[in-house]
Amino acid sequence: MNASSPLRHPISIVGAGPGDPDLLTLRAAARIAQADLVLRDLLVPDALLAATATRAEIVDVGRRCGAGESQQTRQARIHAMMRAAWLAGRRVVRLKSGDPLVFGRAAEEARYLLDHAIPFEFVPGITAGIAAANLAQVPLTERHRVPTVLFCAGQGADGEAVAVDTWAALLRDGGTLVLYMGLAALARIGPLLRAAVPARTIHVVAVAQASGPGQRQVTARLDEIEAVLAADPLPQPVVFILGRHAQPFAASSLVETVQQLGGTLAHHSDKPGRQDQGKRG
Repeated sequence: MNASSPLRHPISIVGAGPGDPDLLTLRAAARIAQADLVLRDLLVPDALLAATATRAEIVDVGRRCGAGESQQTRQARIHAMMRAAWLAGRRVVRLKSGDPLVFGRAAEEARYLLDHAIPFEFVPGITAGIAAANLAQVPLTERHRVPTVLFCAGQGADGEAVAVDTWAALLRDGGTLVLYMGLAALARIGPLLRAAVPARTIHVVAVAQASGPGQRQVTARLDEIEAVLAADPLPQPVVFILGRHAQPFAASSLVETVQQLGGTLAHHSDKPGRQDQGKRG
């Protein structure tokens, strides 16, 4: 590098977690605070950026921002912005909701950076499926009961159908299925699963906007979930957790246990992620 070349920093591909600033990792917060340019996906809220006190330029690159262009064109535009900012010596954060390597297209961006000899790093985040399970108090695995968990998407990269044979086998064997981007595909996926598994034995927890101020959840059996959601629609994004044992820990059982121990149950607020406050149901 000659004397006139700017100092160049690795591009940080950062997971923002599910949205609550309290659930952002320390490393992610540091990278955002130090950035000159943040390329933000649609689901990353303003409150999360504000919590880092970043002074970076924020550019929204989520799908809604490029609604009139194809996915390929939008992705090429993001690649070009990353490269131009890196060449100019700017600290670049590519900020993705959840974890960048879980349904986040980070692999495509990393391959582009590799092809152009641009150094980069990944900064993990809490993916929505993990956050939804914890906030809804649904165990994804459990010794002697739930040996397997599978994270999957309700549709492919370009909206194509996905096979459900593997999902049905997992559910029959007692595993847990965590389904991202499944709300729009539920009308297609639901009948296929009900035909392949005993639907009355499979529980479903649907968690909308996990960790956000509008978080809601609905529980039902697989044979009921479509009707329940038709009567009480959930806002997107929604994560579905399915399985024979996919049920929230019962509040009544918790109260009974505390009373047996001679204690009292502390009040829990509707806001998750804060000290001395509980999960929303």
